[in-house]
Amino acid sequence: MTEETNLTTKQAKAIPELLAAPNYEKGCKAAKISKTTLYTWLKEPEFKGELDRQRSEIFEAAFGMIAANIEKAVTTLVGLLDTSDDRVKRLTANDIISHFLKRRELVDLEERIERIEEQIEKSR
Repeated sequence: MTEETNLTTKQAKAIPELLAAPNYEKGCKAAKISKTTLYTWLKEPEFKGELDRQRSEIFEAAFGMIAANIEKAVTTLVGLLDTSDDRVKRLTANDIISHFLKRRELVDLEERIERIEEQIEKSR
């Protein structure tokens, strides 16, 4: 057992391999465990919780990097609108429009959900 958790040493060593792999099958091979073993472990709350916790840490770090560079990425994308290559210009314009429409859609959905939640709260 590892000191910080009730995971076995093999479980603790397997988690980074599973998270680094593109899928569980390759993760199991890298961790030198069978898929049956993995699925047994996934039924254990301690193992599943630690796997989820470490996965969340990776996502948070990745989102932090994205957030830190979003302004640069947007500036680069918008800058491509001034290129002389019409194909690049069209693709860039389509990307910007798609991102804008997706954001608008998400804002609309958030507003609708808020109104529904308010109505539910009032009806209680």
